[in-house]
Amino acid sequence: MIQALKKALKERRISYEQVSVHLDLSLSSVKRLFSTGGFTLERLEKVCDLADVDLLELARQADALRLNVASLTEEQERELIGDPVLLLVGICVLNRWPFERIVDRYQISETRLIQLLARLDRMGLIELLPGNRIKLRVARNFAWLPNGPIHQYFVEHVQGAFLSGAFVPDQDLHRFAWGMLSIESAAVLRSKMNELMETFDELTRGDEIRPTQEGRNKGGCLLVALREWEPAGFRAMRRRT
Repeated sequence: MIQALKKALKERRISYEQVSVHLDLSLSSVKRLFSTGGFTLERLEKVCDLADVDLLELARQADALRLNVASLTEEQERELIGDPVLLLVGICVLNRWPFERIVDRYQISETRLIQLLARLDRMGLIELLPGNRIKLRVARNFAWLPNGPIHQYFVEHVQGAFLSGAFVPDQDLHRFAWGMLSIESAAVLRSKMNELMETFDELTRGDEIRPTQEGRNKGGCLLVALREWEPAGFRAMRRRT
């Protein structure tokens, strides 16, 4: 609710100073209310009146914000990679695994899993509902931070293992292409790569909810990368100017 209220005030260009005058409080007290969420219902209604927003509508906006987490903070990503079991559970819930499936697949007790899910709830990734049901809070376009802790963890600990070993024909695909691209062509290619990632997300979401897919889903990883790059051996043969 507080985040939705902050958003409403910002959209209407209403400052904390104006709120303090409206509530007859000091500016420091108002800032403390917003930072701690310590609003009484009466004060919350007064601020809603100032922002010309209905309390019920504010609740709807708060729910929309709560279910629209586009990314975690750097600190939250560090918390994930700091606990391998928490990271595992986080990946599972992002792939819409129910509570029972996680317990069946991995050596995690129900009590321990509840504790981990509670941490993910506090981080804003999920909402842990009665009966250990899990509701995702993430936006459709949720992504890890570019070059953030999760990305660095993948590069340092996962990428090498993923690319090593044989890729099975008719099941896996591993292609590498190198060529000269103009700035315009590179932009087009990046757009196509984003479309591919969106298709991957749509397919994984669809497969997780199909009853006929139960027991048939296998872990899959799609790595898409594009960068301006030249092999070191080629670079060493450049003419010196």
